[in-house]
Amino acid sequence: MNFQTIYIGTYTEKLPFVDGRAEGIYVCRLDMNSGELVYMSNTIGPRNPSYLAIDPQQKFIYANQETEIEDVPKVHALVIDGNTLCSLNDQPGHGGLPCHITVDKTGRFVLSANYETGSIVCYPIQEDGSLGKATAFIQHQGSGSSHPRQLAPHAHAVVLSIDNRFLFVPDLGLDKILVYRFDEATGDLISSDPPFVKTHTGAGPRHFVFHPSNRYAFVLNEMDATIIVYAYDNGLLNPLQTISTLPVDTNISPSCAEISVTPDGRYVYASNRGHNSLARFSFETGQLTELGHTQTLGETPRDFAIDPTGTFLIVGNQDTNTVVTFRIDHPTGDLKATGFVIEIPNPVCILPVQS
Repeated sequence: MNFQTIYIGTYTEKLPFVDGRAEGIYVCRLDMNSGELVYMSNTIGPRNPSYLAIDPQQKFIYANQETEIEDVPKVHALVIDGNTLCSLNDQPGHGGLPCHITVDKTGRFVLSANYETGSIVCYPIQEDGSLGKATAFIQHQGSGSSHPRQLAPHAHAVVLSIDNRFLFVPDLGLDKILVYRFDEATGDLISSDPPFVKTHTGAGPRHFVFHPSNRYAFVLNEMDATIIVYAYDNGLLNPLQTISTLPVDTNISPSCAEISVTPDGRYVYASNRGHNSLARFSFETGQLTELGHTQTLGETPRDFAIDPTGTFLIVGNQDTNTVVTFRIDHPTGDLKATGFVIEIPNPVCILPVQS
């Protein structure tokens, strides 16, 4: 059967913004013919494993334990064993509410962002896939505006450049994308020159993604529901366009969550919580053009992902406990619901892996 494996991160415990009721990391199979998701297993162990990453050889999964600073946050390493996951070890999160995680292109380091305390951490991966003690820790400083969410730094994502030389960290609290030079031999992080790109005030940059051409990048701003398009060259970002993810006639409060680009680079999608939609855009020569909005058939689309072939988009509706699949119509960029919905409690990270 032609299928892909989908790993789903969740909330297992209550936090100020969610009543977590899930039971760990869920594993599903995606039928690449129909778009149906089938439950395979779930791994009970890591608490609030909200965001997930996989190594390049697809042997190990790494998960944030998203707990507040007084509740000893951690980063977990797990080994893939068929359709199940087995715990290897964990390391201290070195900050509160770790919310985003990635593995570098060599498969030798894991990087994590701590939202509550506004810091980033790098961990070495041992030969058996377990995590070693942190090789780098950087604490962000300052504030972005007088808004309550911008009185202190809140690192929200860690995204490596395609060539593995630069790390980009959108910080919602600072209205900045901080840029670091990444040493793939040692795991060291050094501020780049210039050390950051400032967004407009009150934007609240959340997630960041590169265009497959490596000539452009996009930042999704949570607090004002906008996308900024950047020209990209060797660690440098130059803004080209800012565009809203919400319809002009809506009175829904902005609360963006995720952004993704199709593998062919033709379409960009962004999720709107509250509006419960996916904003659709075409992309050509540095400009996004709005195509419309698709309802996610659930509430609070916290995360979504495009499968590696670009055939399906899989969205997790955090507050209605569902994962829904859409088929991407490549001539138009439209999203067509497959009719398949699977119940997963509090889905907040969707990680598809080509089997």
